[in-house]
Amino acid sequence: MKASDLFIILDDVKFKKNNFQNRNKFLNKNGMEEWFTIPVEKRANSKLIKDVKTSEDFGWKKKLKKQLQMNFNLDSDLLDFIYDGNSLVSMNHKSIAHCRTKLNIKTDVVLSSDLNVSGSKTELLVNLCKEVRATTYLSGRGGLDYLDKDLFKNIKLEIFEPKVEDYYTTLCHI
Repeated sequence: MKASDLFIILDDVKFKKNNFQNRNKFLNKNGMEEWFTIPVEKRANSKLIKDVKTSEDFGWKKKLKKQLQMNFNLDSDLLDFIYDGNSLVSMNHKSIAHCRTKLNIKTDVVLSSDLNVSGSKTELLVNLCKEVRATTYLSGRGGLDYLDKDLFKNIKLEIFEPKVEDYYTTLCHI
């Protein structure tokens, strides 16, 4: 995000349950991998990310906040703010905003749904680039597996290679 002039959050694409849209992992205080998940409504797989609601709260928010506080000593007011409401995209957006603040990232962020662009897969990404007059598309390494590079005719395609020693590093320790 910091390496970009503009960061577009794809919120008008199909939701994929138990992917990084509602789930992630970290190293807990005992050095073991641990998942944390935001439970989502039934049939979320048939919706766009922006339309996905979280599951009714029968204690999952309290459990999730306790899990994060135990491992990272996070402020409970911050967690209450992030996990308030019932919209997955809202929770993710608030979490991203917190990370941007902690990392002093000033890059503008826009939701793809606000751009009203059509297409699927690589075509959608190219159309988003055209809509915002991008000259370069910065992709993660995973993009190499699915991007149709030929569609980026007048847009430079760059692959971002993070230089991270510990990919479990969290913002809680900043």
